[in-house]
Amino acid sequence: MNFLNEDLLVSLMDEFLEPFGLDSDFDSDFYYDPEEERVYFTVLMTEKSDRLFKQYILNEFSFCPPSIFMMSILHEIGHAFTYYDLPIEVIIEDNKEKKQIEELYNLYEQDETYLRYFDLKMERVATEWAVKYYKEHEKEVGDFFLKFVNALNKEYKRLELTE
Repeated sequence: MNFLNEDLLVSLMDEFLEPFGLDSDFDSDFYYDPEEERVYFTVLMTEKSDRLFKQYILNEFSFCPPSIFMMSILHEIGHAFTYYDLPIEVIIEDNKEKKQIEELYNLYEQDETYLRYFDLKMERVATEWAVKYYKEHEKEVGDFFLKFVNALNKEYKRLELTE
């Protein structure tokens, strides 16, 4: 059985992350690990969360990111640049709130519950950082995204997942 060449995708992502002093790894979701200084990413589409994240960015920052994938990557990089600026009390409180939000969302799957997640202080400042960076470096971000998507499409063709 053939599998997606995750090493290739991680290598490409590491090239993008190198100027930020970060590296990456492939996983089932996007997140930042502050102890490892590593951005985890996925290529799985999550229609509802992507739609809600894009809606939040548009409503709160009047910005429509050309790629929600890249916005998610930049959001995780934003954590690397904002995490240690937050008071420890905010991080502790946000982590408690995050668990409550996840539990509520798993029970009721309401958009409003999910949107509360984006308003957590540590999430909001990471998104703010990401929006600012995206606006200031749109060509560079777009060029990387095309390079990444082209590599991913070649992988899909190799695995015969596309025509």
